Amino acid sequence: MTQKANLRKIFETKESAVIVVHPTSAIRGQITTILKELGFHNLSGATDISEVVQMLSEGVKTSSLPGWIITPLFAASDANALQLGQLFQQKPELESIAYSLLTTNEESYVLPFALERGLLTWSPAEHFNQGDSIRKEIQSILTTVARLDYEADIVSLFYTGLLLRASNSPEALLKLTTAMLELKPGNAEILFSYANALALSNKTDEAKRTATQAVWSDKSLIPRLGDLKDSGKNPLFSADEIKTLESSSSSVLNAFGLSNCVIIDPDSSSRNHVRKALESLGIQNVQEFEDGQSAWDFIKDNHANTIVISEWKLPKLSGMALMQRMHQAAIHDVPFIISSAQLGPQDRGLLEELGTAVLLEKPLSLDSLENNIKIAVKEEHLPSSFMGVIRKVRGLMRQNKFKPAKKLWAEASTKMLIPMVYRKITAAELLYGEAKLEEAYADAQAAATLGAKGAYFFNLLGKITFSLGDFDGAAAWFDKANKEVSINIDRLADMAVVELHRGDVEKADEITAKAAKVDAGSTKVAETQAMVAIEKGNAKEAAEIMAQLGDMMNIVAHLNNRAVAMAWKGDHDKGISLYEEALAAAPKRTEDGKQPFSPSVTYNLALALARKGDLNGAQKALSGIDPDALATFDSRLSAKISRFKTRVKEAVDTGVALEIETPKTSDTSKKKILNLAKIADMAASKVGSLLKELKISDTIDYRAIKMAEKPLYFKPKKS
Repeated sequence: MTQKANLRKIFETKESAVIVVHPTSAIRGQITTILKELGFHNLSGATDISEVVQMLSEGVKTSSLPGWIITPLFAASDANALQLGQLFQQKPELESIAYSLLTTNEESYVLPFALERGLLTWSPAEHFNQGDSIRKEIQSILTTVARLDYEADIVSLFYTGLLLRASNSPEALLKLTTAMLELKPGNAEILFSYANALALSNKTDEAKRTATQAVWSDKSLIPRLGDLKDSGKNPLFSADEIKTLESSSSSVLNAFGLSNCVIIDPDSSSRNHVRKALESLGIQNVQEFEDGQSAWDFIKDNHANTIVISEWKLPKLSGMALMQRMHQAAIHDVPFIISSAQLGPQDRGLLEELGTAVLLEKPLSLDSLENNIKIAVKEEHLPSSFMGVIRKVRGLMRQNKFKPAKKLWAEASTKMLIPMVYRKITAAELLYGEAKLEEAYADAQAAATLGAKGAYFFNLLGKITFSLGDFDGAAAWFDKANKEVSINIDRLADMAVVELHRGDVEKADEITAKAAKVDAGSTKVAETQAMVAIEKGNAKEAAEIMAQLGDMMNIVAHLNNRAVAMAWKGDHDKGISLYEEALAAAPKRTEDGKQPFSPSVTYNLALALARKGDLNGAQKALSGIDPDALATFDSRLSAKISRFKTRVKEAVDTGVALEIETPKTSDTSKKKILNLAKIADMAASKVGSLLKELKISDTIDYRAIKMAEKPLYFKPKKS
């Protein structure tokens, strides 16, 4: 039985047996009576841990083990609850038993050790001394476990957070609740705990937004808003603010921290109409623009806590081009609502590819506008439909947040009725994001057999096949996608790069020109134009383009992929030539401290020369790296260059050949796919891995811990 099923059996259906341990018969009787009133019907009592062990031995014999044990730390002098938790971890037949600990203030030092030993929940012992407080505490446990979806690890982490809060450890609490959000994104109880951690860390604005989001998702949390305080014990919410949240149905924007809006429409009456709807939703800071270019000049530096409502057909820069610029600039957290009466099939196809949740047909009624703004914001953060979940998963992947994306999809897959074709497509996307290319292609093929089609799906197949090194196949898939939607700038750029890999520079130039017609000011277009110019050997044109770019690392990635592909085929000279052309075109210094790319390219040029066998050329290239330019890079590049210099020098001095491995295509692709970032290692859902980093108490009485070094004697009776 899984942990989740076991906790449901205990706390939801109350089918599992419960053992109440306490040396005082009156308190034991009170706890048992209240458990009966709450629906538990299979109850037993014990005076000490040794008696519990005896009952467990009998339970193994009769297949009637309890599901939950409630016990103080010391129910007797010869054994304690830490030993019991350790026993559960060591004996497979007992591992499904959950246990809760009643602890005094003096005993709270054992809680980290108990949590490492599988403790589910803990409660202050004084809460179990009289009827009403016992009832409230048990009811709190039942409510918390249900809110946390009956997942034992998450429940344990939640109670770890209570301990950190009680021990005044705000930094550790914030770290813990952040990890919990990654494990369980969107859960209202965890959002509320995270808000509490933010408040105690004096991040009050973010705390209020997070708490509002939590109560908007779950109104039953509103009475607890008064408990949220900063480190100075100042309430986070005033009484009036809490009343507003209780009565307001339009708090959705504030719930997600949206306080600003950008309206883009050449029609002033349409802008006024939208402004009125926003004012009714509590948005006061509204910026209005008549054209897309002016809006972009503002949005690129002012997109925090903002929603965009835009006409599709705009002067200077279309809504379509504006959305793609936002994607290319990694602005993924801004809900974008299209309001238009002028969309054609191509436009709708692109909106689907870019993941826009809401499209409003003009003319707009005020009620319709208000409702759809709410829907757009809610679906951006807490999607309720499977297509909304898929959009959210894709948005997370665009931000390189693969762990939350996988977690969200895993949860949705178990709870929602999702057609198999969408399951296969999304599985392929997630595998592609992890560079598991062969598996991704297999799932994409399965989706195709189930009838998958459309520009987004064909484009995904193009990316996978390109990363697998099948450039002809990639070109075919991209072309198929482009016939569906020909105005996707990212795809046009990818098509041009594919043609460069196929050796058709003229066709790459032609495709890049088409992308420039869609949006000549796009950074993506400029990067592709520079790549084409380098391949054509036109250093002057490449230099003019690259002088306008800030970050040129996408060009570096392309050069490296091309050079390695050439080396893999044995054509070292072509790769070396590309590096040399790029270095001739690249600015040696950039304004405003922007990162030059010469050191990185020169290092890869040296690798290519060494791979060819030209060690003298490699040594010369390395000696020409400017230390000042190198200083703007990550220190790891300096270390790599230093190590490689040493290897090359030794090879030159000794005359011994230097072996430089040529990466396989699939290895190279791992560096390119979606610019994979390192994912934080705080993903483990085990309590112990987190507790190692969390200091709970400075003073510890080791009596209970010393006892735990001695295992309990347990010999199950056989039937």
